[in-house]
Amino acid sequence: MDLHELRSAKSVFMFVLVSSFISSPVHRAEAVDFSADRIVKHSKSVVKSHVNAKDDRWRFEFSIPQRGASVIIVRVDRGTAWLISSKQRLYVEEPIANDYRLEVSEKIPGEISREFVGEEMLSGYPTELFEVTVAEKGETRQYYRWVTKVQRFPMKTVSKQGEWSEEFRRLVFTEQSRFLFELPHRLDPASLPAPMQPTLNK
Repeated sequence: MDLHELRSAKSVFMFVLVSSFISSPVHRAEAVDFSADRIVKHSKSVVKSHVNAKDDRWRFEFSIPQRGASVIIVRVDRGTAWLISSKQRLYVEEPIANDYRLEVSEKIPGEISREFVGEEMLSGYPTELFEVTVAEKGETRQYYRWVTKVQRFPMKTVSKQGEWSEEFRRLVFTEQSRFLFELPHRLDPASLPAPMQPTLNK
């Protein structure tokens, strides 16, 4: 198997989620079906993925230049995350850690103030823009946050300093097929030597 392919796919996935939950505030998960393109920017780095979400099941599809498509399927009900190498038709099964969780809710834990800025159309959705101050590890940080007026979904969040942002584009709230969150039968489990098994925390 192509170990480099699997590690590359995993590193991209870890970056996009860790950027969300370490460099940004953590949110509580909401049960909502949707699909969207997700763009996370951190300094000069940009990671794009297509996301399908159904309750506590998430599917992330990454386009990695010159390495083909990579997919991550997260199943909270099974306590499992599948890291898929589409090009090699292989997968690695791992337990779920916080880095694998997609969190989308209106409010940010640790909020100490929220100021309404105004209303704005964003990707076809009427949204409310807030300036949010959050207490994090003894410090305060400010974010601009666009929330849909109907679904109360955070379509866009930007740190006031501009070094980090998360945005959902082509967002569609519609029921997602459960088949999107099943492991395809055509894939084979990756057989890695024990010392080379990828670990979640490294």
